[in-house]
Amino acid sequence: MRWRRHFTLLLLAGTGSALLLAFPWLMLNLPALGTGVVLFFSQLCHQDPTRSFVLAGTTLPVCARCLAFYLGGFAGIACYPVLGFRWRQGRHIKWLLVVTLCLLVLDVGLDLAGIRENTFYSRAITGAIFGGVCGLLVSYALQQSSGFHSSSECLTSPPTNIHSSK
Repeated sequence: MRWRRHFTLLLLAGTGSALLLAFPWLMLNLPALGTGVVLFFSQLCHQDPTRSFVLAGTTLPVCARCLAFYLGGFAGIACYPVLGFRWRQGRHIKWLLVVTLCLLVLDVGLDLAGIRENTFYSRAITGAIFGGVCGLLVSYALQQSSGFHSSSECLTSPPTNIHSSK
């Protein structure tokens, strides 16, 4: 397991989740940062206040589905080492992704077709499940990628000669 990569990913996902959950506090104590959070997430979410959770009397800057997606993604990344996925299990994660995406599309599609109105909780649950599987998949992909060598890896590996000398 490439722990440095995993902890970096976990830190990024945790920071985004923490900013969303700390949003009411940020708006009271650091309004410039709170406004920055709103502007950043406005590029990712429709921010409909009627579809957003209210925490400590403040409407969060993302809808319920997006919040659940981010928190689920963080949970998926955090659970990845515990689940011990190997290269053969990557295809199982991909199938889980397809199944959870179908659940999400079904929730949205039934609402758009007027067959069944989705609820606050159906949006949050489908977002969390999809986000969790996305977190697993991103963690898996990061572990499987060769990526760039860090400076410590370059120091410990022998140099390679790109040009052949004649």
